[in-house]
Amino acid sequence: MTIGTQTERRGFVHSALLYHSQREYLDAVGGFVADGLVLGEPVLVAVPADRLALLRSEPGVRSCATAELHLLDIARAARNPSRFLTIASSFAAKYADRRVRIVSQLVWPGRSAGECLACLQDEALANRALAHHNVTGLCLYDAERLDDDVLADARATHPWLWKRGSAYHSADYAPDEALARCNQPLPRNPGAVTYVVRHGSDLRSARSFAVDYAGWVGLSQDGLEDLRLITTELASNSLQYTGGTCQLAFWRDAEYLVCEARDCGQFDQPLVGRQPPSSSATASRGLFLVNAMADLVRTHTTANSTTIQAYLRLKPSAAVAG
Repeated sequence: MTIGTQTERRGFVHSALLYHSQREYLDAVGGFVADGLVLGEPVLVAVPADRLALLRSEPGVRSCATAELHLLDIARAARNPSRFLTIASSFAAKYADRRVRIVSQLVWPGRSAGECLACLQDEALANRALAHHNVTGLCLYDAERLDDDVLADARATHPWLWKRGSAYHSADYAPDEALARCNQPLPRNPGAVTYVVRHGSDLRSARSFAVDYAGWVGLSQDGLEDLRLITTELASNSLQYTGGTCQLAFWRDAEYLVCEARDCGQFDQPLVGRQPPSSSATASRGLFLVNAMADLVRTHTTANSTTIQAYLRLKPSAAVAG
């Protein structure tokens, strides 16, 4: 299937390029961007800053610079991979009357194991979240530097794979199996400090408890404000939707502070918090805020329990301290 054939389809065309050289990367992205703009399709390119610099200097991309070519440093905008579906959905909605193209590089060398799992989950969920948007997506994977299991995940979450300007079906496409692999138990650090929220009246004390601990381990002032809101939203959702208690826990994990919430509910709507919330959706709004502020969010759910862990990066001086 060629680019032209793809643009004749409606809905989401989700493809991955497993590239083996910088030249292949630049040629593929440059051609994809140029073809889209020629067809009148707005293009979003969301890749890390070093790759943006390369693309900006590429003649094919530079000559295509228009108001409908949007360049985004994904390492800043979607360091937490759970934010990217919001970015993609919002871009598609902005041009709802046209097909758009989105180039993204959600996984890059140096991503942690937890971040890679969150990226896998996002790529699998994109097939649902963007199903009714007219989007042609090209997701980039460095086949020379990423682990084989990450490349296998790319094949499992993308129905189409790119090679030399054309796309072919992925024989390994299995997004539901990929999602199941993401739902892994999340162990708690044995040194964690804990606080149980039983009623709404406990929220103020829970926030104070969280901020006191976070200040002690070195979270920045901005981080403290984020943690205060994250603690409130996670505990409030537990109280509102499970009718039971919320068990909060906090600990330091290398350069991060982790805020964990455990309750007896089942989290069976994985897109909640990953897309712009409606005005009436309280839970969506709360988890949307958590994803917007945290550097990473991981979730594990069973028939009778849910655990959510939000990671906040410590300031550099605290990350080095013992």
